[in-house]
Amino acid sequence: MAEPSRDAALAAFKQTFRQLAPYRHRYEVFRDFVTIAACSLHNGLHKDEAREEEYLRIIGQYKPDDQQAFPKLMAQLVAALDEEPRDILGPLYMELEIANKDAGQFFTPPELSELMAQMTFAQELDKLETQPFITAGEPAAGAGGMILALVKVMIMAGHNPAEKLWVQAIDVDRMAALMCYIQLSLWNVPAEVIVGNTLNWDIREVWYTPAHHLGLWKYLLRREEGSTEVAPAPKEQASEPVATAPASEDPKPAPVTAPTQLGFDF
Repeated sequence: MAEPSRDAALAAFKQTFRQLAPYRHRYEVFRDFVTIAACSLHNGLHKDEAREEEYLRIIGQYKPDDQQAFPKLMAQLVAALDEEPRDILGPLYMELEIANKDAGQFFTPPELSELMAQMTFAQELDKLETQPFITAGEPAAGAGGMILALVKVMIMAGHNPAEKLWVQAIDVDRMAALMCYIQLSLWNVPAEVIVGNTLNWDIREVWYTPAHHLGLWKYLLRREEGSTEVAPAPKEQASEPVATAPASEDPKPAPVTAPTQLGFDF
């Protein structure tokens, strides 16, 4: 059962969202919120001119009163996420009935993601007794629900994900990938979030969370690269996070793959 504070924050988010810019389609408003929130989080630490221009272009399409509502939505999202690591944006996207069901866009319920993480990740946490951190790859990340469930399991086991976990998350849908980026950023998870197709490794964008930069993970990953042998990936993989050896930060990142399946999101 959801905590009262999270319920209140979600109710406030929905009310603000429904009142925001009635002259625009709800899908466009949600997409624009996700995009400008991601740009704000990224450029707050590591400024990118193209993302700044995208932010300004989007916010300029709204009336002044509606422009002020976007930071309010962000504050309500932060409040909803504060209770525990869990996917808030994915269920909101489905509940507000703006998801693209025709494209097969569905998000795993947080309770199911947490159950899968608890059932499958205990052995991976044992590795932290002999190595400084673990990594995970999510080839169809959606809004990041499975990764957030993994983060919760790590916290419950007494580990700090900002120090002990690095994630590569990929999704072919830009808005889903940016939802993932927002939620991992707000939970201080070091991650490389890729907008692209896992199957043919068609990379369109790469977003690094603030925790990735602040934790100097670019250098930690390079230091560890080559120190761990990686078993060949299965011929066919489900769309689930996988525990694996580190990948380096490159202009076109290398796939993170390993045979241990942790969960799923789609």
